[in-house]
Order: sequence, then structure tokens, then C-alpha cells
Amino acid sequence: METAPFERVAGSLYGMATGDALGVPTSFLTPEHIRRVWGWVDTFYPPEPGHIFHDGLTAGEFTDDTEQALALIKSFTRERRVVPEDVVREILAWAERVKDKYASPLGPSTERALKAIAAGAPVTESGKWGNTNGSAMRISPVGIIHGLRGSSCEELVRDVYLTCLPTHNTTVCVSAAAAVAWGVACCIRGEHSVQTIVEETMRAADLGKQFGHEIPAASISARIAHIHTMIAERSSDEQAAADIYALFAGGDLAADSIPVAIGLFELGKGDPKRVNELCVNFGGDCDTNAAMAGAMAGAFAGIEAVPAEWRETVRTVNKVNLEQYARDLITLAPEWKTGEIQP
Repeated sequence: METAPFERVAGSLYGMATGDALGVPTSFLTPEHIRRVWGWVDTFYPPEPGHIFHDGLTAGEFTDDTEQALALIKSFTRERRVVPEDVVREILAWAERVKDKYASPLGPSTERALKAIAAGAPVTESGKWGNTNGSAMRISPVGIIHGLRGSSCEELVRDVYLTCLPTHNTTVCVSAAAAVAWGVACCIRGEHSVQTIVEETMRAADLGKQFGHEIPAASISARIAHIHTMIAERSSDEQAAADIYALFAGGDLAADSIPVAIGLFELGKGDPKRVNELCVNFGGDCDTNAAMAGAMAGAFAGIEAVPAEWRETVRTVNKVNLEQYARDLITLAPEWKTGEIQP
């Protein structure tokens, strides 16, 4: 029986939020450190005292990955399209709310761009040096909307670019965000083949790299393809994960993070529990990689595949109603106006 749209949309939001929260303690640690402290992370823990980014959070709290995705939904629901200036307003409002909550709520590219905007830079210039995964970590709502609409990849990429514009207006960041957004869209539509979804993320990455300011960066699609080959050639999931880490580590650069997240989605066969656990035990930018891969996996398998205890913890600790956000996106999709890119 086909999974209903609500189950896929809510699954995507919960896959993102639970992956984000699970990865709070392990982010920017090595896999060896993670094993030494926690063994295998499959539930929620607070970060160790003094964590570089997440000090101050408690077990089950999510981070900027989920918060900024929800900020996008608020902007999109109000505007019925991508308005870059309104995206900035929502992100700034969120940043003000959480400025004293934990050590470092803003990623480096976003923080740099927001400071430029505060100093008077236009949104067409503020994000022209972004190179991190902030564009892709929050992009799942664009994928959900276009998945519900049955849009073409080209239509989706236009909205991805407008969403990236204020903070991550570079070819590599638009490419990375396009890969994740189109991956989510394919899952929302009910694509059953994980391999097909991975191949489609590569196509979207190549379309996305036509937009944005050019900066030196590795090819997102080439790296996704390389990890895909590595997974096929390895004898076990553990060996594949170790070898992927040895080459990419999954840090916060877009060219490192997004191929890893999509690779771990593939390695976990689209099961949100397995995918998120692989991400948060992998090392590197664990919460962000899990948020992106989890958004895809939750849309792929549906909300019931996200463990109920994970969902309840995230719902209770963060005092968030993700089901309502899912309903808002479903209501919004038929009214959506895809953006136009000015030459």
C-alpha cells in the first residue's frame, strides 16, 4: 500500500529533527572518540561539557539544522514562495531567540553572511563566499513542497538557489542543497529505489552548480558517485563507513558533508533508524549529516519508520508540533509559486 503524503512529509520532518538531536553530543568528534564515550549512539545524550558548538543543550534538543528548516517553513507559509529577504528575517529572528541558548547556534557561512547583511550588504552579495553545509541542512522544506507538487528538477533548483542566495550564494553550496532537496522530493513522491534516488541527487547537484558565485570546491556529484562505488565494493557496512570516513570525514564543508550524508542514506537503505544511527556514529558534522540524510530517509520510509520514542522525545523536549508543520506544507504546496531567476 502506498504511503500517504502526510506520513511522508511528517516522516521527513521527524527524520531530520531526530537525526539532528541524536547528533548533538557526537558532532565534530572522531568515530574513535564516539565509541570510547558512548559505544553506539542510538538514543539521546547531552553534549560533553565544553562542546565547541553544542555546550548548553540538553539530551533531545535539536540545533540550527532543524530550527532553520522550520524558519523556512514559516517564511514560505507566509509568502507562498521563496523571498530571500524574508528568509533572512526569519533566520535573524531565530538567531536572536537562541543567542544565549548554547555555544554556537550559527554556522560559519551563515554567521558571516548575516554580519554582512547587518553592515548593509544586499542579499545578492552577502552569501557569495559560503562554502559550508548550511544551505543544505535547512533545505528539506523546498524538497517537500516540490515533491508534493510533482515539479521538475529544474523548477526545484530555481527555488533552491533563491533559498541559498542570502547566505550560501556559491556554486558548491547551491549544488549541495539541490542534491538534498531533490533527494527529499524523490522520496516524497514515493520513489522505491534507493539507487535511483542517489542517481537523481547527482543530476540535481549538476543542475545546481550552474547557479551562484564560483569558488574552488570539489564536485558534489562526483563525490556522491565515488561514495556510491565504495559502498558497492565493500564487504560490510562497517568497512564502507570506515573507508568513507577515511576519505571524506564528513566535516562541515559542503563538498565533504553532503556526499557523506547521501552515502549514508544509501548505506542505511533508506531506513531512518539505521540511517540516523550511521550518521551520528560516523564522526564529523554528525547532527547536520543526520538531519539531511534523516530528512530523506523519513520521507522515503514514512513517519512510522522513525522510532516512536525518538519522535516523542523530540516533540516533548523541543515543545514542537512537527505534525502541524507537515499539514502546513501540504496545504501550501498547491498554492506555491516557483521563483524566477533574473539573468
